[in-house]
Amino acid sequence: MRGRGISSLAAFAVLGLLAVGCRSYQYRIVQPSQVANAVVAAQPVAVHYEPLEYYFGRVRDRLAMRVSNPTDSQVILRGDKSFIVDPRGESHPVPGLVVGPHSYVRMLLPPRPATAEVVGYYGYPWAWGPGVYGYGAPFWHGYYDPFMYGPAVTYLQIHTPYDWIWRTGPIQLHLSYERNGQPLEHSFEIVRERAPRH
Repeated sequence: MRGRGISSLAAFAVLGLLAVGCRSYQYRIVQPSQVANAVVAAQPVAVHYEPLEYYFGRVRDRLAMRVSNPTDSQVILRGDKSFIVDPRGESHPVPGLVVGPHSYVRMLLPPRPATAEVVGYYGYPWAWGPGVYGYGAPFWHGYYDPFMYGPAVTYLQIHTPYDWIWRTGPIQLHLSYERNGQPLEHSFEIVRERAPRH
């Protein structure tokens, strides 16, 4: 009887965590003024910012942005003059890109962290897992595992200045372009907030 009570409590705890973890978020475009308070939720939002077209949508827990160039000349996104200010007030760089004529580029806000593969267990002199058993080699003190199929692969996150976290709050996105030698400046303010419950 006691075991059933503990199981029931554990089930309720898991359901509670799932309910909290399933809280969804939406993005609201505050600037530019022509689309003020447009909500990026289930449907993408289009923003015309002469001469470019922007499309904002959700990709899992990130805001996806597509920049389309409908003109006959290339548009260069100047990474050295563009920036993002996160909700904490910290500035982050934006990678430079070239948008060809009648084409588009895509960005995620914030970008997905870069990762690298390392063969073996990085940072641990003693680790157990698939591939390598024991102290860093298939042969260790004369012991051989016939099921060993090669060294394990560890995935490491690479921290860069482009990384930032967006839980809730506004960001300032400033994009500086060059087209036919002429500068273009486009600015956005976008808020990430909890979606209302229905």
